[in-house]
Amino acid sequence: MADPAKVFFRDRGYDGQFTRTLNAAVVHAADLGEAFATARRVGKLTGVGWYDAWSATADRARAAAGSALTAGDRVSARHAFLRASEYHRQAYFFLRSDLDDPRLQSAYRGHVEAFAEAAKLLDHPAEAVRIPYADTTLHGYLFAPHASRTPQPTVVLPCGYDSTSEAGWLDVPAAIARGCNALVFDGPGQGETLYTQRRFLRPDFEHVLSPVLDWLLARPEADPAKVVLFGRSFAGYLAPRAATAEHRLAALVCDPAQPDLGARVPTGPAGLFAVPLVRAQMRRNPNRAEFFGSRMAAHGISSVREYFAEMRRYTMLADAANIRCPTLLIESEHDFTAGGGAVLRDAMKAPVRLVRLTETEGVDGHCAGMGQQVWTGVVYSWLHDVLA
Repeated sequence: MADPAKVFFRDRGYDGQFTRTLNAAVVHAADLGEAFATARRVGKLTGVGWYDAWSATADRARAAAGSALTAGDRVSARHAFLRASEYHRQAYFFLRSDLDDPRLQSAYRGHVEAFAEAAKLLDHPAEAVRIPYADTTLHGYLFAPHASRTPQPTVVLPCGYDSTSEAGWLDVPAAIARGCNALVFDGPGQGETLYTQRRFLRPDFEHVLSPVLDWLLARPEADPAKVVLFGRSFAGYLAPRAATAEHRLAALVCDPAQPDLGARVPTGPAGLFAVPLVRAQMRRNPNRAEFFGSRMAAHGISSVREYFAEMRRYTMLADAANIRCPTLLIESEHDFTAGGGAVLRDAMKAPVRLVRLTETEGVDGHCAGMGQQVWTGVVYSWLHDVLA
């Protein structure tokens, strides 16, 4: 599979993350000028240089937010807080392999605090929530299109491998604009649940989603017949897995579907060399060490061998026929995680639509790349018909 077109950085990982911040400009959580100015200051591509450049930009945005708030300009303050939150998230992205790294912890707190300030200034209701889960609670936000508290469709947005409920803001305005509630939350191995509570990812995500839905459906804003589950990025595994056992869903959207993550782990002769090869890569290349280290940290494990064994647990194909709700599967050209849509579709019995979006349409890379408006149009046109 070819790589998506380079936006700024030659390194695919750094360029992909930079694109992610550019996407946030659509929802007022980034400024293109600020983002490119920051990218030019990064210098050598290391986690430390990346952290320094984005932290400085986050601090400036947060200072601008404070000045705007003092002047009574709520809109400018809101946008600046949203930008600060995104820039703090970007700052710690390549420092996630050590959960105790003070830079990670500081930037994560800045990310959350700035977003919480922005949420207070939104024109529609936004509530920071605690959802009962096991012997703790999950942190998240419930957004509503208006304050009437009458039942509305609700889009439920679990996080991906490296995202947070605050970063889930990218998908919130589209839902609100169409009269839907939006619920974002940090599950195990994500956001606060990982960085503060030290609870790690689990493959049986139905045991996470069910208490979330129990909480949501007790709210007057939620129409129990119109709950939609989105699974983007790593949640392209988590969401369909949960939907195999959780049948209170009106619809499921996956981008892309990742029904069998274990299939990506080398087996046979290649599997014999995979572990020492990755270990060698991690010793020689700090960026490869961070790539695998951050993933292992989210699972609460410390060795490559354990990580490969853990990933083999992340398969839900045997239960895919238990999904009952209409499902939309999206694959974007050059998305390095795509390819599982047809596999999941063929294993399901519920109505499924598989849509492939292309570079020609402006959709290029992971989770639609910079084609977020194209993606949103496809998803909500389909949802309009399903929920009607």
